Amino acid sequence: MPNNIMTINTAPPPAPPVTRERLIRLAGLLILAAFSATYLLSEDAARYLKPLLLLMGWGGFCLFGGTLRRSAPALFLISALVIVLASWGLSWLDHPQWAESSPKVHRLTNWCVFIAVAWLLRGKSSWTLAVWSLAGLALLVTPWVRGDGIQEWLNGLNGARVDFGLNNAQHTGMLTGTVFLGILAYTRKILTPGRWQWARTLGWVAALVVFGTAVVISQTRAVWIGVFAALCLYFIGFLVWICRMPPQYKARMLLATLSGLICLTALAVYTLEPVIEKRLQAEHEIIEGLASLKLKDDEFSSISYRTNSWKAAIPWILDRPLIGWGGNGRGLVLEHSPNLPDWFMAKTGHLHSTYVDTLVNFGLLGLALFLGILGWTLVRAWQAWRQDYMSSEMFLFLLAFSIYWLTINLTESYMYYSTGQYAFALVIGGMVTRIWRMQADRKWPSTNRTTDA
Repeated sequence: MPNNIMTINTAPPPAPPVTRERLIRLAGLLILAAFSATYLLSEDAARYLKPLLLLMGWGGFCLFGGTLRRSAPALFLISALVIVLASWGLSWLDHPQWAESSPKVHRLTNWCVFIAVAWLLRGKSSWTLAVWSLAGLALLVTPWVRGDGIQEWLNGLNGARVDFGLNNAQHTGMLTGTVFLGILAYTRKILTPGRWQWARTLGWVAALVVFGTAVVISQTRAVWIGVFAALCLYFIGFLVWICRMPPQYKARMLLATLSGLICLTALAVYTLEPVIEKRLQAEHEIIEGLASLKLKDDEFSSISYRTNSWKAAIPWILDRPLIGWGGNGRGLVLEHSPNLPDWFMAKTGHLHSTYVDTLVNFGLLGLALFLGILGWTLVRAWQAWRQDYMSSEMFLFLLAFSIYWLTINLTESYMYYSTGQYAFALVIGGMVTRIWRMQADRKWPSTNRTTDA
């Protein structure tokens, strides 16, 4: 007699077929991991891995991006190309004797590397955190790979300004400040009770001490101001979190936090006060001159060559405010401004401000592109956070990073240097991948939001 009882198939579902898209994503993800882990450590790695990353990321996005190809980031990339080409073309019409022989589109398209990063991460928070962690670990070992190792740390603690073998101390400060803020943003998640809590807590404290110290000994005042501004945001967020806690825990948490802050502040002041005081006093006379609206020519003063270059750039910006002077505009300011000191060209090759450099090179359209990328990311990230597609820690980090980034780019052109483009691509790419996850789920609804499934 036949058995009509229905049997349950317990075999696992078949694996998804291997497609060109999956192969490109897998290869691209491996390249992204290598890019994050080695970009700061080896110039050769930077030279070879970045083009491969763009080939896999931008190429995959263009081929398989679907509706995402009509999203704002794609428009940003197209706008970057149009702005550079328009600025270059108009420079040939207006001042052909100074125009570049060919357009250097990478000057603005480098701002859109985050598209490649976001597409390769596939909306997964765990992959994003892994890539950020690799970048942080790479920065941690940079002194031993490119700098003088422990001796450089000792020199920094004794008052010397250190750079860990990177471009200069300003870029070291920028990178360590970014990692420091990222670690702080994930404090609640790291310290959550559970397995290995003691190890996570110890690692968190050690990381904050190491990267916080690196921020100080880089002696970059703009980074100090940017970190302080971001810390104010964190403090507000912390107070909101405390207010939402059950009443029986509020007093205990506030007491523990205040005790910890007092101890850390006392330790920092005791060990690092000489470094901070030396840096703040280094250009006291120049700062006093600025307060009285008198610019001084001092080739050993970073404030002096910034203020002099910005003053020289103003008439150039006013002359071509919309589209700028072309990709070499900042060089024209330095070479053809009659009021700059004789020593100036030997001291610097740019205008030491992303905002001023962009206005001179690409005008208000270029500046709108920079602010537009940050502004769109903030608005969409807020929506993703409200809809549980982005964790509170990630959104808080984006808010802090935006304040920090807008601040430090006032006095340095990080967006035109590889280290700044590297940090910007990884951070913004990690945010945009979650935004795209939200937008994709609007078309194909999913119950998985902050999870990676």
